[in-house]
This record gives sequence, C-alpha cells and structure tokens, in this order.
Amino acid sequence: MKSIYVIEDNEILLDLLKSFLETEFSDMTLLGFSINGADAMQKCLKLKPDLVIADVEVPEVNGLEILHLLKMKIPETKIVIFTGKTDTEIIRIANHGHADGFVSKASGLGELENAIRALIKGGSYFSPDVFGKISRE
Repeated sequence: MKSIYVIEDNEILLDLLKSFLETEFSDMTLLGFSINGADAMQKCLKLKPDLVIADVEVPEVNGLEILHLLKMKIPETKIVIFTGKTDTEIIRIANHGHADGFVSKASGLGELENAIRALIKGGSYFSPDVFGKISRE
C-alpha cells in the first residue's frame, strides 16, 4: 500500500485535502500532516512516505526547502508541490529541485488527483498552466 504525507498550513484546506484523499485514494495510507515545515521534515524523514504533497508557503521551513532536503535524504519519495504561488521563479526552483509534480491550487483537486495518479505510476505531472511556464523557460 502506498503512503501519503501532507504539508499545508491552511487548516480549512488541510481538512479538505484529508477528506479528498480518504475518499479518492482509500487504497493509500495517509501517514499524517504538518502545518509547518520543520515538523514536516522530521516526520517525513522518520516515516519515509511514498508521496508528499507540499505547499510552498508554510512556516519555519518552506516547501521548496523541504523539496530539496527530502530529495537529498529520501530520493525515492515523490513530491508534488500544491500551491497558490505559481510565479515563474517558484516553478523554476521547484523544477530544478526535482519536483515530481507541480499543481496550482487554482487548478483544483481534479488536477491534484491527476498528479497523484501519475506519480503513483512512477511518472511526473505538471498542471498545464505550470508546464507552459516551464516550457517557456
């Protein structure tokens, strides 16, 4: 069974994500969640999830730093950035940090579902708006 860990500091969105994951991915284990990056790093290094969903703007250690650190320590963990921050610089940093996926929160949970399914199968997924910005780089 595959496992997921969520890093999101917005409690309303976090509750929505938990409900979404339990409904759409009932065959996966939700190992936990963190509302700050320092806690997330500790827990992810201990639990070694198969997939991490990370927001960029979380307190203490931001999502891009988490991406870089986790890819160095547990490279087999797939990481999808799920954020409202989709300016070109953020996307470039995530892409160079070897993010396995990047989905704009504005794209909705359907795009996040597409990303998770692609990553579970060993692929990568960048929502169309994000992919367009990467292509232009």
